[in-house]
Amino acid sequence: MNAVHKLTLALALAFAANARADYLPDPAAAEAALWAAPMVAQARGELAAQTLRGQSLQRGREEWLVGADLAQRRIQTTPRDNQAEWGVALSRPLRLPARAAADRALAGALTAHAEASLGEALHESGRQLLALWFDWLGVASQSQLWQAQLQLAEQQLAVVNARIRLGESPRAERVNAEAALAQVRLQQQQASAREQQARSRLLAQYPALPVAADGALPLPLPPAGTVEDYVAAVLEHNHELTRARRQAEVLQAEARRLAQHRSADPSVGVFYKNEAGGNEHVLGLNLGLTLPGTARRFDQQAAEELSAAAQDAVIRLEQRLRREARADFEAAAAQAANWQQADRAAQALDEAERLAARAYSLGEGSLDQVLLNRRLALEGRLQAQQTQLGALAIDARMKLDAHRLWPLDVDADATHAHP
Repeated sequence: MNAVHKLTLALALAFAANARADYLPDPAAAEAALWAAPMVAQARGELAAQTLRGQSLQRGREEWLVGADLAQRRIQTTPRDNQAEWGVALSRPLRLPARAAADRALAGALTAHAEASLGEALHESGRQLLALWFDWLGVASQSQLWQAQLQLAEQQLAVVNARIRLGESPRAERVNAEAALAQVRLQQQQASAREQQARSRLLAQYPALPVAADGALPLPLPPAGTVEDYVAAVLEHNHELTRARRQAEVLQAEARRLAQHRSADPSVGVFYKNEAGGNEHVLGLNLGLTLPGTARRFDQQAAEELSAAAQDAVIRLEQRLRREARADFEAAAAQAANWQQADRAAQALDEAERLAARAYSLGEGSLDQVLLNRRLALEGRLQAQQTQLGALAIDARMKLDAHRLWPLDVDADATHAHP
């Protein structure tokens, strides 16, 4: 029974040891997986499209217009005559400097918004990766725990058979030990199946991500620093807030651009006419003005309303993110405290199971008491394990939100560095 006791103690300490564990994805592999994620690929395509649209705005959409006309002049007075006449014209609208500046401002705002959207896609993909990773890690840890329980149940059955051969235990205890072994084996098989399903879900979203962990989990610690420092770090790097601000800037730039379009649209051109059967040639310049209608005023007013609404949305979003960051900080501290309590309870249940197993090995107590204490110890260890993983998951998500886990910053050149 000494081997059983050692295995039980090792199992109890396996998830409480303060070891340096690689329980999270490798940073380089995680970064590559995030850039290859579907939502990130879509955001990169949108950034490329907005960059091209920005180039279109910067170059301007004023285009050359070529015109031609043919005419037949009939002279009714004497001498009567019919003369063919024709003409060609070339003209183009003029983009005034103020309009050009407004177009360039809108182009820059569109590109900045697309970059912020790409950053938000990276962040959301990172959150999804962490959620799927900890789902897998949780069931993988359970599978390891059930595997250890299976070894204990097999050893327990061997002890019961030895006591029956010595005449120290009734044969009915073999039935109980075999039933307990069958239940543990079933739980281990189910846990292994859940682990495979969780692994498949993770690889379905991130097929190139290596899915492996060394099995040792660090002790959950309360979040470092103050809640105000954490809130400030989250707001400084929050892509959702940045994207909302960039959206407000796009709408504001659009409103300013439409304001510039409320003025008349000038155009200039040249023309050439061949008249009087080729006897007269006319070369000249023409100027034109497209007078704006009331629709342009309504377009500008609508854009200004959208811009004001977007700015109000930014204020509300910042307030909500501030509350959520504060709540996450408090939840992380509470989860770390919960794990400490759950771990103490699990250690007490482990000790009770150890004492019951030792008493049974010395001929005292009953197998039923050993199995009951073992079941309670297992439940306590499972609860402590899940509480520990929950605390580590919150800590990882907080580090991700504060940009302390993986690089999530996006600039204009970053999109070209990841094919």
